[in-house]
Amino acid sequence: MAEAAVVLALGKLVTSFGVSPLRTFIEKEATLLQDLPQIAKHIERELDMIHHFLRQVGTKIYNNKVLEGWIVRVRKVAYCVEDIIDEYCYNITLFQDEGRFKRVIHTTFHANVFHQIAVGLKDIEEEIKHLSQLKRDYREMFNELLDNASDSADIHLLSSNGSLHSIKEDDIVGMKEDMELLDKWLDPKELTRIVISVWGFGGLGKTTLVRKVYDWEKGLKSFDCYSWITVSHNYNIDAISRQLIQELSEDQSKVPPDLGTVHRGKLKEALKEVLSNKKYLIVLDDVWDTRAFNELSDSLMDDNKGSRIIITTRNNDVASLAQELYKMKLNPLGDDDAFELFQRRCFQKNNTECPPHLQELSRQIVNKCGGLPLAINAIGNVLAVQGAKEIVWRRINNQFKCELEDNPGLDEVRSALSISFMYLPRHLKNCFLYCSMFPQDYIFTRELLIKLWIVEGFVTQRGNSTLEEVADGYFIELIQQSMMKLVENDEIGRVVSCRMHDIVRELALSFSRKERFGLADINIETENKDDVRRLLVSNHEQVNQLIRSSIELPHLRTFIAANKVANYQLLCLLISRCKYLAVLELRDSPLDRIPENIGDLFNLRYIGLRRTHVKSLPRSIKKLTNLETLDMKSTNIETLPKEIAKLKKLRHIFAEKLDDPEERQLRYFRGVKFPDGVFNLVQLQTLKTVEATKKSVKLLKSLPDLRLLCVENVRRADCATLFSSLSNMNHLYSFLISANDLNEPLDFDAFNPKCTKLEKLFIRGCWDNETFWKPVFRDYGANIKYLTLTFCKNDADPLPSISSSLPNLIFFSIRRGCWAEEITLREGWFPHLKTLCVGNMGLRRLCIEEGAVIRLEVLLLLSLTSLKEVPKGLDLVSSLKKINVSMQHPEFKAEWERGNWKTKLHYVQVIRM
Repeated sequence: MAEAAVVLALGKLVTSFGVSPLRTFIEKEATLLQDLPQIAKHIERELDMIHHFLRQVGTKIYNNKVLEGWIVRVRKVAYCVEDIIDEYCYNITLFQDEGRFKRVIHTTFHANVFHQIAVGLKDIEEEIKHLSQLKRDYREMFNELLDNASDSADIHLLSSNGSLHSIKEDDIVGMKEDMELLDKWLDPKELTRIVISVWGFGGLGKTTLVRKVYDWEKGLKSFDCYSWITVSHNYNIDAISRQLIQELSEDQSKVPPDLGTVHRGKLKEALKEVLSNKKYLIVLDDVWDTRAFNELSDSLMDDNKGSRIIITTRNNDVASLAQELYKMKLNPLGDDDAFELFQRRCFQKNNTECPPHLQELSRQIVNKCGGLPLAINAIGNVLAVQGAKEIVWRRINNQFKCELEDNPGLDEVRSALSISFMYLPRHLKNCFLYCSMFPQDYIFTRELLIKLWIVEGFVTQRGNSTLEEVADGYFIELIQQSMMKLVENDEIGRVVSCRMHDIVRELALSFSRKERFGLADINIETENKDDVRRLLVSNHEQVNQLIRSSIELPHLRTFIAANKVANYQLLCLLISRCKYLAVLELRDSPLDRIPENIGDLFNLRYIGLRRTHVKSLPRSIKKLTNLETLDMKSTNIETLPKEIAKLKKLRHIFAEKLDDPEERQLRYFRGVKFPDGVFNLVQLQTLKTVEATKKSVKLLKSLPDLRLLCVENVRRADCATLFSSLSNMNHLYSFLISANDLNEPLDFDAFNPKCTKLEKLFIRGCWDNETFWKPVFRDYGANIKYLTLTFCKNDADPLPSISSSLPNLIFFSIRRGCWAEEITLREGWFPHLKTLCVGNMGLRRLCIEEGAVIRLEVLLLLSLTSLKEVPKGLDLVSSLKKINVSMQHPEFKAEWERGNWKTKLHYVQVIRM
């Protein structure tokens, strides 16, 4: 993981020698300095070879102590290289900031500094040579290990007669409905061959559930033949085919004697012959890759006999090999089921319930298992041996993390969870470990993780995609791999937030410590300060420890403060003591100013000040030439210093002042006054929020790469210039425009977005009556999926034109509008709409015709105090899943109860009044 980052960093080191002042300086100094670029290049080549070796051996390193020790040394060298690079870049910055006269005075100083860097790099080169030699030795040893390993040991094939533990009835808790559904899917009434998938995170009981149903069906002899194959990650398709042939053959004497040597083509034909005209049940357990099934599928005959194939997997892509109708996702057990399973495990010998004095402790221990049956069973077995001794239970509860790492009784849990991490694609491992540093139950937003992963260097360019697009793919992959739990989708179906399973986080933290990756939930005063490269603090005691120790963390690159704990004293110490900081996340902290010397953090790539009380940025910010993300959303900053124009690498600026949290005013937020130079930062992708002036709306045309843009205080007279600037933005995805005056309509005549990626449009203010009939919406409106209209004071009802011009809307919100007292949604309108929000209007009547909003899932009626009757035709929308009505008229509630609407809408999952 670290090795790939070092290779990239070394590339920066080598290119740094193109700086002419330093080149001139080096030419005058010792030979060792002149050789510095060549030394760096040699290290880069050797590390690249080591990196490829690690990719080749893959997860075998986790089962070989010698290789693990070698990896530790490689990682230490990699971090030393990073330190050398940062030291070099830091001194380059000092060197360049000095004038010619100071350079002459400081010649000896600079010579010594760069000489020490060269010596350090030379030492690293020697260590790399030694590691490379060891790598060659280990390759021979590793090849011997591979040669001595049998196919069956590597592939982990287990037949139905293999060593799977027996399934007891008390293993099945909270799975009754899943068992019944799976059994129903095996019903032979449907004669076509059906592929069924059961998927979810490791330890949820996928194999246990399927095995129970499989054994039941086998006892009933519902199928002609049966086979259970555990595929695992390192599968061998020929070995799987041979196993299937042996298990599915009724007459073993007819199994070809040369089965172990025949080629793949003959194996396929033999398997087809065995399955011909048979009704079979095959379980492919623990499938990690779609290719494993795809390579088999053409041999698995479909003779319309009612055959079934069940796949268990942790991966959503693999699960999607089944039709959506036959795709079962297992979730963690609920609190009651989890506790019931725990009781059965702990007290099964005595057939009793948990004694009163252990009830609270038991609940705490069960909660730490995160609803994973495997973990609950394992910890229950451990405690069952100990007996009902409160002192022992309390120790295990207090030391749960250590127990998870060291207790032999929890080996199976460690194995099941560890394998998910081990087999993660390499590009996801750093991203996953990063998430473990955040507090338990932390809700990660897609936006925050993507920005942090990029500045940490975890994301690599792929083709023409931006780093943000690549990181977005990483985010989705982690969820599809069941490593993160989905929390919320946005209104157009995109995942916006997720969280980490509690027990998974504990295990990930142990990996993080082992990898010297980052620290969280620790006592700073007892740690080896040289090892700390990433640190998250989440309580005031940790902050006080840092201040007491004067933050002696010389190698710290990332500092994140959660739970509002950072203060000004801590920030001053961080800036003065941690000169290599790259990430500084301080959101929600009670800060009202930033130290002037923040410009000394030459390596800083990310500053997070969201929802702090900071009023201004110091002019020294001009020295942060590596800065990529500047997040000042909802601060008290009103104007940015002109020096910000020097930050040529800036990709994202979030800057707006929140004046009205309840959003009752047109200008509930205010844009920041940007200096003109900001519009020369051509790498910008996010600019939120610009206060419109005649000059700023014109200068926006210089930012063609913008993806997200918010402009407020827009006057009608400036609309043509603003929309002309937008026509240059070929990647614009989200655009917000807020008017200067409620009584002055925005003019969309010049709105001509040539980009087909514009999906989100936010309009605050009124517009001309014919706006949504204009060619721009007729030509490009089909791309827009998300539309919010606020403070729209129009004479005519815009819904007919909006429905016609924006047929693919998924989310539509109308708030604080006043064009009509009655809204009717006509047949055929908004066929793809999933969420409709109507709020803060004088609406008296809402009608929904049959055939309108046929896919509507969420209806929000907010603060409609004049709406006295339940929307007519509401019961015609059978797709509804959620209805939320807030601050309704008393007569509305009375009619709701009189009409027994809760019963009429029994299919709606959530109704809030």
